[in-house]
Amino acid sequence: MIEFDKNTDSSDQTILLGKSLSSKFKPGGIYGFIGDLASGKTTFIKGLLSGLDFAGMVNSPTFTLINEYDAKYKVIHIDCYREKNINRWIQLGLYDYFNPNNIVLIEWPEIIETILPKNIQYIKFENVDTNKRRIRSL
Repeated sequence: MIEFDKNTDSSDQTILLGKSLSSKFKPGGIYGFIGDLASGKTTFIKGLLSGLDFAGMVNSPTFTLINEYDAKYKVIHIDCYREKNINRWIQLGLYDYFNPNNIVLIEWPEIIETILPKNIQYIKFENVDTNKRRIRSL
């Protein structure tokens, strides 16, 4: 289980935090990122992927729903914001991604919480003010 409680004051600091914690994210892990729009979830994930030796472009899968990255480990980045239909997620093969070879990162996991494994670890992103974020494990 990853445990931390940090504040960041910029996007660059949020990226650095994700990068510094990347070694704690292991294959088989399923991580849910909870927070308002623009609270730093995707920015943190950019840093996390950088720390896992992924040098390519990292974008939110808001419209594609799922992005796959070949980094140090296979990373599956899922965004549930635009698709609230649980059956659609099942049809997309969501369960196939939950395997010991993948690190699964899910933005807006509360939307599909009823079909997520019990071993998911949540990370919460809170806007403290215009640029300041509180990012912590739950």
